[in-house]
Amino acid sequence: MATLVVIEDLAGPASIARGGQAVYLLQWLHGLERLGHQVLFIEFLTADPGRQRAAIIKYFNESIDNSWHRELAALIVVPTGESLSGLQASQIKQFARRADALITLAAHYRREPFPFVEKIRPRILVEQDPGYTHLWAANEQNPAEVWGEHDVYFTVGQNIGTKRCTLPTLGIKWHPILPPVVLKEWAGAVPITRDRFTTIADWRGYGYLEFEGKTLGPKAEEFRKFIKLPRLAGEHLELTLMIDRDDPDNAYLKRNGWRIESPKLVATPALFKAYVSGSVGEFSCAKGGYVGTHSGWFSDRSAYYLAAGRPVIVQATGFEDVLPAGKGLLAVRNVEEAAEAINAVRAGYEKHSRAARALAHAHFDSDKVLGRMLAESGIPN
Repeated sequence: MATLVVIEDLAGPASIARGGQAVYLLQWLHGLERLGHQVLFIEFLTADPGRQRAAIIKYFNESIDNSWHRELAALIVVPTGESLSGLQASQIKQFARRADALITLAAHYRREPFPFVEKIRPRILVEQDPGYTHLWAANEQNPAEVWGEHDVYFTVGQNIGTKRCTLPTLGIKWHPILPPVVLKEWAGAVPITRDRFTTIADWRGYGYLEFEGKTLGPKAEEFRKFIKLPRLAGEHLELTLMIDRDDPDNAYLKRNGWRIESPKLVATPALFKAYVSGSVGEFSCAKGGYVGTHSGWFSDRSAYYLAAGRPVIVQATGFEDVLPAGKGLLAVRNVEEAAEAINAVRAGYEKHSRAARALAHAHFDSDKVLGRMLAESGIPN
């Protein structure tokens, strides 16, 4: 079996206390390990964390100790090469000399490879933000300033590089990939503790894009199109939301029947899993950069709801071109369709719950997703 190095953010300033981000990483680590591979996880901090150092180290250690292996993890400060946790530089270099591939789980907006692992080949990128990174890269003199230089490129944008999507590919062959889910981690009869449709969101993240004469905004703009949904559906909907305390949209959402919860509810992997599994299902909008480009983006968060047997109702991004939507997973384009979908799921909940779990088995099983990815990358499996 292969020896692999995986790079992703876990405890850095933009990721700390985001349980969903940690769960996403762990699905990859556990999924690759399930296939029999030895996997080293490295998080690179591009600057010294300063005053946040203690909090970052604490969160990193707790996450790794609870869910991974300290001897197969490292937290590295790039400018100095200092290891704040786990393996030291010399140990990483030794591991890298026998590694079969380097897997980077998101664009890191740097052309040069990270230290200690620069000689590993092939380099594999799994790009998470179709639309955003493609348009940002198109504005660079060299797209590698956004994506880095890799040998194989994957994207969760199922339509990238097809006639269904006009986003620039910039000469790169993009392989579609769905978010991997270790199904056994979401199995079992978990009682519903939140009898409402929920989601977890960043209200204003990523800002605005211009694409083919359209302005594409953050989730805040897309949710405005569905603001009357609680009234039309006849029930409250819940957002566990990263939003500034003084943002006027807090009151706007509450006036229209949305329940707002703190992201502290999902600050760790365990809390995140309990929240998803305890919800009746998910309703969510997507960022405008995913919707307006018809990228085919599909959320790893939604994949977890499906794996937990919780029906998912989400704004269409083009994913419905490749995934069977209608039972368990419903794609909606406007508030009226969303209200109808909620009512339909409520009326046939057990049917939609079984369909959700079946869809996760068919399309998101980490054994299938990661096995296929490694095969397409030429990695022994």
